[in-house]
Amino acid sequence: MSEENKEYDMNTIVKNKSIWLRLLYMILFAFLYSVAEFVILAVVVYQFLHVLITGGNKDENITKLGTQLSTYVYQILQFQTFNSEEKPFPMSDWPEAATLTTEKPKAAPRKRATAKKPAAKKPTTRKAPAKKAAPRKPRAKKEEPKADDKPAEDKPSA
Repeated sequence: MSEENKEYDMNTIVKNKSIWLRLLYMILFAFLYSVAEFVILAVVVYQFLHVLITGGNKDENITKLGTQLSTYVYQILQFQTFNSEEKPFPMSDWPEAATLTTEKPKAAPRKRATAKKPAAKKPTTRKAPAKKAAPRKPRAKKEEPKADDKPAEDKPSA
């Protein structure tokens, strides 16, 4: 492109009202993003305290709100980064909680291994494992020698 064509294209782009309108929407959504962050923080603190006090029970309504807020923030970020042309709430409907799922994705099915040719057997120098010995029987207790069986004590000779 020549310099004149670049200048013409730039002038056309700068004069395009839709780009400036998008900038206004982006500023609005940046403000709404910061409000959503504050509300998410409040949801996190409330849910934590609720779980702590009730012994592990979650507040399902707050869980649903958290999911909706997460989806809303995602929509804002998609619009801000030009990944979506759809404007988030209040220019469209509030996101439903079912938009994002909390379920773990199912694992992809494993591929079957293709049959491989058996590798040529190499000669081994390893010794064959030793045979296991039969379990030992417990030893019988030694009996104390009887008084009659004691050897005579050596008496010192005088």
